Amino acid sequence: MIDIINKRRSIRKYLNQPVEEEKIISLLKAAMNAPTAKNRQEWRFAVISDKELLTRFATEVSPYTSMVKDASYAIVVSGDLHVTPSKEYICVDCAAAIENMLLCAVELELGCCWCGLADNEDRVSKTKQLLNLPDNFYPVAIVAIGYPDEVKEPNNRYDPEKVTYYH
Repeated sequence: MIDIINKRRSIRKYLNQPVEEEKIISLLKAAMNAPTAKNRQEWRFAVISDKELLTRFATEVSPYTSMVKDASYAIVVSGDLHVTPSKEYICVDCAAAIENMLLCAVELELGCCWCGLADNEDRVSKTKQLLNLPDNFYPVAIVAIGYPDEVKEPNNRYDPEKVTYYH
C-alpha cells in the first residue's frame, strides 16, 4: 500500500484515450468506502464526461481547473447539507472519499488531479449553476480523471522533523 501512496501524484496532462466506465465505477466504490462522521455518508458525486461541460468547467469555474477540459472524466464531490449541516464535516468526509479515489486511480493506472472548490463561494456557486445541483449540495472539489500523458517520480515526503512523540 505504501507504494501506491508514494506513486500518487497530481496529473495535469491526459492522453486522448477514453477511460472505461468500469474504472469510474471502481473509483466511486472506493470513494464510498471512505469513513464519514457518524457514518452519515453525505457525499454525492456528479460524474462528467461531456466535453463541452468539462471545457466550460475549466474556463468558467476556476482558473486552477484548466486540466479538466483534457480529462476523460471529472467527478465533482459534494456534500448534502440535509444529511450533515456542517460544512466542516462535509469537507473532511469528502476529502476522505477523494483520497480513496486518488489511491484507487493509481492502482487502475489512471491519472487524477484534485482541485478544491469549497474554499471559494464563487466557485461553489458557479459549480452549482453549471451542473444544476440542488441548493442543499455543497461542492467540495472536482477531480479530473484520465490516462496520464506525463510521468512523475514517486514521492517520499516523510520528514521526521514534523513528528513529535509523547512517551
